[in-house]
Amino acid sequence: MTDPYPTQPPQPYQQAAAPAYPPQQYQPAVGGYMPPQPDQQPPAASARQGRKPLVVGLAAGAAVLVLAVAGLAVYEGFIKEDSGVAACKAMRDGQKIVGDDDAGDDKLTEAEYREVRGQFEDSRHDDIKEHGTALVDIAWQVSNLPKDQEMGALAFLGPMGTHISGLQTACANQGVIVNLNQN
Repeated sequence: MTDPYPTQPPQPYQQAAAPAYPPQQYQPAVGGYMPPQPDQQPPAASARQGRKPLVVGLAAGAAVLVLAVAGLAVYEGFIKEDSGVAACKAMRDGQKIVGDDDAGDDKLTEAEYREVRGQFEDSRHDDIKEHGTALVDIAWQVSNLPKDQEMGALAFLGPMGTHISGLQTACANQGVIVNLNQN
């Protein structure tokens, strides 16, 4: 029996020869590139060479930005003293946290209230933030009780005791011992 499909040995790959054009004749552009003609000069600088300084400049700018953000994060997180810890130190030393020392008035003004509360609110430590803001809020409410309702301050004694001891503990966790029983 004969094989209807005889096997033929594989033929080597042959690339089609490019058509040969005489040099004076138009040659088609391949891939958008037109080879220079013998009487033409090649372009002086390619577009890629012009982009290199721009890319290097953008990379350097991005690196400077990343370093600046990292430096700010390190400063805010480790070098700069926490505002809540600073308030704990002021309480430990018997100083007013904010406000005018000459005022002689123990009533808390709204500006002082906002400043002290902001100091505790900006703390990185959640326990200082929680107990400090709550204690300032209670002091604000008690200082704004009407003249004939001073007995209403008794309602704040329980929460005030809780937040005073919580703030003392939170300050002690940061290495600042606050003794509110002195003077």
